[in-house]
Amino acid sequence: MEKDRLIVLKAPFEDGPGKMWFCPQCAMIEGALLANPHWEDRIELRRVGFQRPRAEVIALLDEANQGLPVLVLRKGAVAPSDAKLVNGHHILTDAQQIASYLAATHGGAAPH
Repeated sequence: MEKDRLIVLKAPFEDGPGKMWFCPQCAMIEGALLANPHWEDRIELRRVGFQRPRAEVIALLDEANQGLPVLVLRKGAVAPSDAKLVNGHHILTDAQQIASYLAATHGGAAPH
């Protein structure tokens, strides 16, 4: 069975000489993963570097949709009404939507 695929940015990352950052949306997802460690057994989790182009994301979606985080729903999943359809895949790109979907689909704590 294919799994939902969650792609987030590795933290921290450098963007500019000597400047270290993290993505707030990805940090929220990382917090949700800490609260729901069982999700990692039920989804495919990928952490990718900040620099573009993000070849792994482009290969799956397309160049215009390489922003992160992104949850690519497994084939046959019932997509929520706010999911986008990109390159034949339903995706969610908002951290709160992603965490709510994962909690509803795989159990566990959801955003309050």
